[in-house]
Amino acid sequence: MKATLIEITTRENLRRAQAQCSRYVNTIYFPFSIHTQLEESFPESPVRVFVYPNLSHPKMFFMFKNNEYIKPTLALAQVNGTSMNRLELIDLINEFRTRVFGAKRQPHLVIAEEHLIKMYGVAMRLSSTDWTNTDLRLSLFYMTENQKALAMTTPLPNVPNGYYYDEIEPTEEAEIVNGTWKHAGAGDLEQTMAKLLRLPSSCVRFNGKPVAFEMIDPAGFFNNQYVFEDHRRKGLGNAVEMDLIHKTVSLGFSPFKTVAKDNKIVLDASIANKLWTMWADEDGNAKTVVFQTWHC
Repeated sequence: MKATLIEITTRENLRRAQAQCSRYVNTIYFPFSIHTQLEESFPESPVRVFVYPNLSHPKMFFMFKNNEYIKPTLALAQVNGTSMNRLELIDLINEFRTRVFGAKRQPHLVIAEEHLIKMYGVAMRLSSTDWTNTDLRLSLFYMTENQKALAMTTPLPNVPNGYYYDEIEPTEEAEIVNGTWKHAGAGDLEQTMAKLLRLPSSCVRFNGKPVAFEMIDPAGFFNNQYVFEDHRRKGLGNAVEMDLIHKTVSLGFSPFKTVAKDNKIVLDASIANKLWTMWADEDGNAKTVVFQTWHC
């Protein structure tokens, strides 16, 4: 008999899933997403959550976001300390795709740890040879309870004269923010505007214009930190990140972010920062999260 996913549909069970996923770094993408579904706080990305084999003893969580403006997002996570047979995992992936897409061939983004992404690729190519994919390989950084406590007792950095903290104006300045993101595609401007309208963000201005900013994605991760060239090397990137940390922790959530493996400057700075912990294996080797985009 093939493995069967259970879709979590009641508010009570979604809260149980949220609490369980909050315990593990492996499932770090799920709690904030479930929160947005429960609170209807980001209606542009409705969420469906599945578990295997059951909510009392979970091994795997699957999430589907049927985004209004951008391609659908899928997330897979294996609960820490559990094991999965490869064929069983491929069956689960196929079932998941069938339940969210049906027979439709739909371009999409998948977020998962590297070993799960490899199995997802196997399942995709077993179903059809017509798909192509692009991968963005990332390191994941999160904050422990002690790091969150330290952050909340650390005042916001002072910014140079003429600079000041503020908020991004979503309808007027979303295009500025979206224009700095090298991965922006169709629908991302509207998605950026929705993020700025509904979720925490941070901004530093100079002469009234936003020169540094960062925001949160509906999955909860810090997103699109950027400082314009003329304003770099002034500590503004650290300033907006600390401001966003304060806002996120104040809402009761744990900050986390991803950094591209080839972005050595930001990667080294994040490793050295006492407020961040890099997700690593028992030997201290960085684990890899992959954002994998599938095209048909």
